[in-house]
Amino acid sequence: MEQALHAVKVDGFGEDLKAAIIDLEMALKRKYLQKRLKGNLNVAIQNLDLVRLRRAIDEVTTAGFLSELGIELEEAQGLLSKLERLELIKKAVMELTKLSHCRNKELLAPPVQVHKVLMALLIVLGEEPELVRDWFEIQVLLVKTGKMSLKRRIQEYNPANLSTGSAKRAANIIRDIQNSELHSISQAAKVFYLWTSAVVEDRLSQDVIQ
Repeated sequence: MEQALHAVKVDGFGEDLKAAIIDLEMALKRKYLQKRLKGNLNVAIQNLDLVRLRRAIDEVTTAGFLSELGIELEEAQGLLSKLERLELIKKAVMELTKLSHCRNKELLAPPVQVHKVLMALLIVLGEEPELVRDWFEIQVLLVKTGKMSLKRRIQEYNPANLSTGSAKRAANIIRDIQNSELHSISQAAKVFYLWTSAVVEDRLSQDVIQ
């Protein structure tokens, strides 16, 4: 088609026709760009990819598709806000001192709230509910190092891997816990609670939308 359009241009047609052809070329290019940017948005949304989501939103905004891709953009911006919240909480988790971890794992009889928070956290990370009912097993998981360390698992966690069933189990475990009551019990447990709650809430809200 491009060759045909080029032939028309060089064959001496009137200015109006040339302008119409240029407009058509621009419209086709813009249509293709819109399709590509929409695809980028959808992929970033499906993968819950914070970096790609930011880039895709910037591309749509810069290209001026605010009205054409308004629905997709609104969904992407809502998801971006949630993922950024998770990222902030994740950073707080990363900043927890080793002492905070040790205090939790050394408790022989931890407060019920701490036990429940860590149960929910580990379920979200992929552990079997039956395993994390036992406090000793939780302690074992807390002291693991390398790829299985708690810090590493949270740092590399992909929310897209959380199943609806696991999200519901975790939500059920911590449903009666208040953030305020954790403040005086354990700062580490409070941060874990915030992160787990945000991940679970985000997963279950996706099911509602679908």
